[in-house]
Amino acid sequence: MKNRNITRYTYENTDFQGWRVSIQRCGRIITRYFSDLQYGSEEESYRHAVDYRDEVFEQMAKHRHDLPEFMDAELAHLQDLLRQKESGSTASYRRQG
Repeated sequence: MKNRNITRYTYENTDFQGWRVSIQRCGRIITRYFSDLQYGSEEESYRHAVDYRDEVFEQMAKHRHDLPEFMDAELAHLQDLLRQKESGSTASYRRQG
């Protein structure tokens, strides 16, 4: 499962260089990007992407009976992270709960 749900982005025509985690379940798609610039290197951004993916899979297993609600909550959490990033706040990628 080394690269399952993880894609590398290294296009010349964009400023973004990094990894994308994308997980689809119950008609919902969780997508999170991990920038080389933000994490300092390709290896570190990959490590964070894998950690995030594994954490989401672990939480999905715990919430298999209420998976749609879990997916909605995770999507809301990611939207909060994006708002915090746009406002200049920093936050961990791990969600409590």
